[in-house]
Amino acid sequence: MSPRQIPIVLCRNCALYKTALVLGLESQEQETLDQVVVRNHPIEKGQILYRAGDPVRHLYLVHSGSCISYSGRDTRRVRGFHLPGEIVGIEDLGEAEHSHCAAALENGSLCQVDLTLLEEALGDEDLIRVQRYLLATAAGHARQLQVERAITGLPNAEQRIAAFLYNLGQRFQSHGLPALQYRLPMSREEMASYLGLAPETVIRLLKKLAARKLVRVRTRQVEILDPEALRALFA
Repeated sequence: MSPRQIPIVLCRNCALYKTALVLGLESQEQETLDQVVVRNHPIEKGQILYRAGDPVRHLYLVHSGSCISYSGRDTRRVRGFHLPGEIVGIEDLGEAEHSHCAAALENGSLCQVDLTLLEEALGDEDLIRVQRYLLATAAGHARQLQVERAITGLPNAEQRIAAFLYNLGQRFQSHGLPALQYRLPMSREEMASYLGLAPETVIRLLKKLAARKLVRVRTRQVEILDPEALRALFA
């Protein structure tokens, strides 16, 4: 994959495929999933997936591009980013309403899972297996959120930037994408909002890390040149 392209996750690295395996299905061409999933649905930058207070009915699996979430109803405060292969809305699983707002960060596509139809389409045993898998996925997402909260809570700005870049690469890698060379889906302003920093601070520290030859940053293209040294800044 060229680093200039918007990343696309392969189906085998997507949570939807893993759900199919939980169901005992080897192919995503199965009728059961077709009833409850809208696949590769195009999304446009800025398109709202759901708002705080909306009923929890769908899960959104990012196939290409990326999504962003905001705290509560405040679309100025960035809560997190969702990369290809990740599930948007999984943290609200089991709740009646969404606790935050989510939108497309850039043009791309996603697979949309209708939870209500899922309950109707599956037998009791299959439904229990899928629910257990989704709850385990939600727990994994909660652990990732703990890592991210630790990043935003680091004592100085350089540590936050270094940890953010390193962790982003690890998340890409977990879904079959390159860890050391990737495209930043967010703007400097969105990164700053997420990390609790000023945009000018983000820009200055990215240049500083580049000057130390830890990373190479060209617009939104990132190459981690020395991952161990970068990790040493915050570990």
